[in-house]
Amino acid sequence: MEDLTTDARKLSEQVGQLLIEQGKTLALAESCTGGLVASLITDIAGSSTYFLGSAVAYAYEAKEHLLGVAHETLIAHGAVSPETAREMAQGARRLFEADLAMSVTGIAGPGGATPEKPVGLVCIHLSAADAEIAQQHIWPADRIGNKMLSAQAMLALALRYLKEGPVSESVPEGGGYSAQPATAHRDRPEAQAGSLPDFPDESVAVDVHLLSGRLIPSAFTWRGRRYAILSVGRQWPEEREGTTWRCYLVQTRGPATFELRCDPLGEQWRLARAWGAAIGA
Repeated sequence: MEDLTTDARKLSEQVGQLLIEQGKTLALAESCTGGLVASLITDIAGSSTYFLGSAVAYAYEAKEHLLGVAHETLIAHGAVSPETAREMAQGARRLFEADLAMSVTGIAGPGGATPEKPVGLVCIHLSAADAEIAQQHIWPADRIGNKMLSAQAMLALALRYLKEGPVSESVPEGGGYSAQPATAHRDRPEAQAGSLPDFPDESVAVDVHLLSGRLIPSAFTWRGRRYAILSVGRQWPEEREGTTWRCYLVQTRGPATFELRCDPLGEQWRLARAWGAAIGA
């Protein structure tokens, strides 16, 4: 934990320096981190130059009344969702009149999980005039560790945006980073990967770990190549030929995004779709 805190403070220093150099201001909307990111940012002397404030919006009502998250969004998608994270970040940018705003909402644990949303799932969003950037992670730590990992991921995302600008075609170490112009359809996997999908629908060997009683893929081997999974995104059930498969949207280096499916017992895995992968390789 001490190493995580040290790394987060280093990231905070780097983010602050770039904000000063670029003359930009930052605001936050925090839920599961409970103000931790704001604390890390204000640990840096002189942060008042660029940091405007943070809204810690834990309850549904706070998300609606403070940040302007639509009631319909919360009912349809839940508090822990990319849609809610996006509206939280956009609301913080309006509320504080900031150049750049970030949000985080997630399930820190140990309780609060659902069949669709495991403990450790967090949704992060960055909103700026030239970009809307979304991330999802599933952290494997305890409550305090998941909060710190989320804070570190937010600062790392801010740093990448400030260094690289609004559009990047790479998926850096840490996973789940995809940048799109503000007008992009970010909810479509095709838009995240920047290409239309291919449909190999082939058997693959998958490494998994157990998280809250559920199988989560961590790597897979396809056509002789091993892919480390950097981020696990949306998960959903899908009925196919009388069997309810478990589907996972995952991101790897490259960039490449894949849809993996497993049978109810996890004995058979298939790669259903691929975006941005070298299909002919």
